[in-house]
Amino acid sequence: MPWKEVTKMEEKRSFIYRALEGVQSFTELCREFGISTKTGYKWKARFLEKGFSGLAELSRRPGGNPNRTDEETICDIIRIKNNRPGWGAKKIYAIFCRLYPERKDDISVPTVDRLLARSGLTKPRGKKRRRTGERLMLREKATHPNHIWTVDFKGWWYTAQAEKCEPLTVRDEYSKYILSIQILEKGNISSVKEHFMKLFKRYGLPEIIRSDNGTPFASSWGLFGLTKLSVWWLSLGISLDRIDPGKPAQNGGHERMHRDIRTELQGRIRGDLKLHQISFDQWRHDFNNERPHEALAMRMPSELYVPSVNPYTGDAVPAYPEDCIVRMVNDRGYTNYKQHRIFIGNSFNGYPIGLRFITDMQIEVYFGSLLLGYIDRNNYLFTPNQEETTAKPEAELLPMS
Repeated sequence: MPWKEVTKMEEKRSFIYRALEGVQSFTELCREFGISTKTGYKWKARFLEKGFSGLAELSRRPGGNPNRTDEETICDIIRIKNNRPGWGAKKIYAIFCRLYPERKDDISVPTVDRLLARSGLTKPRGKKRRRTGERLMLREKATHPNHIWTVDFKGWWYTAQAEKCEPLTVRDEYSKYILSIQILEKGNISSVKEHFMKLFKRYGLPEIIRSDNGTPFASSWGLFGLTKLSVWWLSLGISLDRIDPGKPAQNGGHERMHRDIRTELQGRIRGDLKLHQISFDQWRHDFNNERPHEALAMRMPSELYVPSVNPYTGDAVPAYPEDCIVRMVNDRGYTNYKQHRIFIGNSFNGYPIGLRFITDMQIEVYFGSLLLGYIDRNNYLFTPNQEETTAKPEAELLPMS
């Protein structure tokens, strides 16, 4: 004979029948059915009020939620997200608080994140594997606007008209302010120098320029990897900071900005290079003035950036102390001393260098405060400095005539 199955509702009915008979004490009856006296009285009260329907399981969902997001707020968040599809919950929340400050206490970043996920406007990210065995340290950290500018060429792509698009990007490291996203006619030294002259006239001079080791910023053949462009920067009193080869993460902020360009612009502009430049200018304006940055405590770059206090007044050349003999480098990279032609480097064409005796047979060669190397008076050959360069003689800058 099969066992008879008893449902929870049938057990409740049986309990009510026997409770109403009053033959057994209520406490013993509750113990027999395996419930507490409190639960037994609750079931009995519901039955007397609503009958057997009152014994049905009730929803455990709260009757009301004072923290529930209202429909207007949800629509505003979704509208902001649709206008900025590449932005995450933190940026959307920051923009919402700026637009609707009276309602900023109604939501939070996790709430925005959940709303976007439920609306299908975000994709879940896979868990990243933690990288070990590599720890990168910046040589110098920016502490104020124009302390460090970073520069690079964004990786190229073709437009719909089969034109090669490879914009030059320049950025202030401290404020994250993008100074330029510019498509140049050529990516050579003269074109980049001409564009930097415009930036210097508009924003002034930075203290340091950080770049990778590629052309035209650096050369694998030149002294210290210097090019005519980087020597020009040095002549203006700007220090150079290059990342290690194959270590783009050392310029991580600039690379992140390039990733945003790739995600939001690359391959999405249906037009020629002229239309691309218009789109770059608009994107740069939005990035600087409307896009909050977590690294800036959700402020905009334009709220922090100010032009440099060091204006660009034209090209300059170093001036050397009295104990230095000044010689010019000709258009082939040679300088003359004691009727000897000594090769210094093509990057220094047209600039003066400083020669200083340290012994009767050895001469130090400086460009400004940078020790380039040594001249041996036995054979009048120039030997590059192989040690870490240090600033020795103080060099002023004079306008180039």
